[in-house]
Amino acid sequence: MIHDITEYVKYLDGVHKRTMQYLKTIPMELLDWKPSEDKFSTGDLLRHIASSRLMFLGIIEHGNWTYTGHDTGKGATIEDISNYLEECQIKLKEGLLKAGNGVLVKKVLTLHGHEVSAWRILMAIPEHEIHHRGQISTYLQINKIEPPQVFGLKIENVKTTL
Repeated sequence: MIHDITEYVKYLDGVHKRTMQYLKTIPMELLDWKPSEDKFSTGDLLRHIASSRLMFLGIIEHGNWTYTGHDTGKGATIEDISNYLEECQIKLKEGLLKAGNGVLVKKVLTLHGHEVSAWRILMAIPEHEIHHRGQISTYLQINKIEPPQVFGLKIENVKTTL
C-alpha cells in the first residue's frame, strides 16, 4: 500500500524520467513505425502513456474513466510528444499532490465496476507506463536501435558468481 502521496509522486517522477530517456533515442522516422497494422505505432505508445496519465487522474479526482486518445493531434513530432508527456506528468503530479494522502483510502470504481481503494489505481500508473516502455524498447531493437539502459548498466556489467 502507498502511505505517502508525496513519496509516491517522487517515484512517478523517476518512472517518467526514464521514459523520457527512451524518447531521446527515437528518430523521427520511427514515430509512425508499428510491427503490424493493428498495433500502436511508436508515437501512439508515447501519446497513449501521456493521455493515460490524465485518465488515471480523472479516476482519482472525479471517479470516472475518460480516455482522450492518442491521435497525432497530441503530438506529431518528437518535440510535440515530449511536450505533451511533460504537460500530462505535471497535471498528474499537481492533481495528486492537491488530493493529498486522503486520496489513498478513497474508494473508486475499476473499469469492471468493482470498488477498490484509489491506491490500487495509483499502483497501475507506473505498471502501465513501464509495460508500454517495454514495447517501445522492443520497437527500437527491432529497428536496430539500442534502447537506453534503465539504470545505466547492462546485465553484462554486473559481476556474476558461480
